[in-house]
Amino acid sequence: MVISTLESNIIKLSIVQRKTMALIVMDVEKLSYRVVDCSRKLFCRIHVSKSCPAYCPVIVAAKDFVTRRREPKAEVKVLE
Repeated sequence: MVISTLESNIIKLSIVQRKTMALIVMDVEKLSYRVVDCSRKLFCRIHVSKSCPAYCPVIVAAKDFVTRRREPKAEVKVLE
């Protein structure tokens, strides 16, 4: 199986933070993300138009993990 350049930049993350569990697909170079599933999306106050904002704690933890700018405040695991 050959991995294309588009697939090599994509990383799948599982993020657990206190009462929140989320699955995120993130492009490492562009830092663009797509939230596949989140346990709080039905009653989240910052969930706007089916897209989580950049200041969501789960998204911040994912970006901290990918960029290694600081230690994420959530438990982040890379999924294969």
